[in-house]
Amino acid sequence: MAEQRDRAGNRDAGGRAPRSQGWRQRAEGLHCQLAPHPSWTLSAWEIGAFTFCPQAWYLRRCLVPVTAETDARRQAGSRRHREIGRQTDLVRGAAAILAVLLIAIAPVILLLAALVLRGLG
Repeated sequence: MAEQRDRAGNRDAGGRAPRSQGWRQRAEGLHCQLAPHPSWTLSAWEIGAFTFCPQAWYLRRCLVPVTAETDARRQAGSRRHREIGRQTDLVRGAAAILAVLLIAIAPVILLLAALVLRGLG
């Protein structure tokens, strides 16, 4: 049975590179070996860009030119990031509602337990 492999550049069951590294291979295929800008300093913008999308930050740091195709991919990636963010917000909201409901139910359970114990005694 073919197995999916890890991020170390190994191939998955379909013979494709893992999705997390496909972006780098595509960029290197178009622009040869990627080499990030050698500066040791990062601006606040770069740190924010890295936390949002390390791939986009790295490609920009390597001065990979933006074409119509790469811009379309970047916009699609931004849309996907926003979708994931909305889903995360929904999950967090649901978790908050669950916590409130559990806190509200606890006194009701204690009251019912007290009534049952009083009725048995």
